[in-house]
Amino acid sequence: MKAWMDPHRTTRAAHPSRWPGRVPARGALLAMSLMIPAMPAMADINPWIQSDRYNPAKWDTAGPETDTPWLHPGTWTPGQDWGWLSGDIQSSNIFGSWGGIRDELELKGISFALATSNQFAANPVGGEVEGGSSLISTLGGAAFIDFQRLLGIEERIYFQTSFESVASTPSLSPDYVGNLFPVQLGSSSSSNGVTRLVNVAVAAEGFNNSTEIVGGRISAGDDFATIGRACTSLNQDICGNPFVGSVNINFPSYPFSTWGGRIKVKPGSRWYAQVGGYHVYPDFFDLNDHGVEFGVPDGSALLGLGEFGFNVGGRAAGPGLPGTYKFGGYIDGETHTNLATGADEGATWAAWAMGEQMLFAEADDNSQGLWAWLALSYSPPDVNELEFMAAGGLSYVGLLPGRPLDTASFVFANGTFSDRLADQGNETILEVNYRAQLLPAVYLQPDIQYIIDPDGKSDIDDALVVGFTLGAVF
Repeated sequence: MKAWMDPHRTTRAAHPSRWPGRVPARGALLAMSLMIPAMPAMADINPWIQSDRYNPAKWDTAGPETDTPWLHPGTWTPGQDWGWLSGDIQSSNIFGSWGGIRDELELKGISFALATSNQFAANPVGGEVEGGSSLISTLGGAAFIDFQRLLGIEERIYFQTSFESVASTPSLSPDYVGNLFPVQLGSSSSSNGVTRLVNVAVAAEGFNNSTEIVGGRISAGDDFATIGRACTSLNQDICGNPFVGSVNINFPSYPFSTWGGRIKVKPGSRWYAQVGGYHVYPDFFDLNDHGVEFGVPDGSALLGLGEFGFNVGGRAAGPGLPGTYKFGGYIDGETHTNLATGADEGATWAAWAMGEQMLFAEADDNSQGLWAWLALSYSPPDVNELEFMAAGGLSYVGLLPGRPLDTASFVFANGTFSDRLADQGNETILEVNYRAQLLPAVYLQPDIQYIIDPDGKSDIDDALVVGFTLGAVF
């Protein structure tokens, strides 16, 4: 269900950079919700457009199951009139088709998305300050242009731009729990609200639609080290990019974008390979630049990434249950501090392996059933706060009779701190939640998280976090 996002961090005096104002991932769940209100529909791209005008099975290099979802709008349902305003609460968008205007724009290749996410969390037990609470409200929007349809050209060229706005609020992890993996999406060290420009991206396809080139203001976390099933979690460092880079470096993840480019090659439905380069710099996560820092600050460097992935079963256009597996790594050219000596050092790197696999399907279309996912990553401990990260989970789509779009999930994550940090060991997150699609345009997701050794410290009480997210698509 990750769409144009979305998805990639706690406050401590010893590591003030941990919460530099990030509001990513992931924001991921909101970004994902903008396009498609329920996970089973994540692969559907405008199926109502006539096949002789547009073939959704050839949306881009990756095909309908593993496309580049943030570049394109999700499924559009025409004929919604004004949605709720015209008395149709079963409309897939609260404001419907804008009286038909939106339908006409969709056919011409112009699409819009708007959604809100409101995530409440509290720690009645444990953490640095027991009894805290936080409500993070986020509004996100995007516009999409398909120039192939708009101009009637043969070339497949796309444009996408987006924004995110977060209301002023405290965040539970930095202000109360004091743990490494933020328990809310949109967490930051600042209680000030902020509106940011996210993407301004252009993409083109060629070589018989086997190659895709994307450039502009983009986020590495939208394309690399991302796994859709991880966003069953409401934890910011699990949803979107569950790997060490989201903690250790200035990793551009939604809603933080930067100048960059990415080339993806996918000659068929079985495998893909991609490389990308992104401009990174100190204070990359400064909330005050509002996403319009277009200069080259001191200390700027190149973040280079590469990833190879392959599909199995239904995602490879073959028999069997669908699944995707990927392997990758990055080299970050910024200057880093040696955690033992305090001296400046050069580039660092990380590597990851992750995948998601359907284990059981209730029907032949694989729309309901049990999924499993796992992500493992490593970065050298000399200059990286987090050395290992393991995250994974199980999710069942349509667990309850008569609720085919709901998803019940169990998620875990464990982060191993560098052994150069003598007072820190491991932080572990256990999470259970249930996402209920109340109406086509509205969902509710109650959530429970348990944090063992917050910040890897045994002297911080284990914390119980309870909350929920209420989201809507307009």
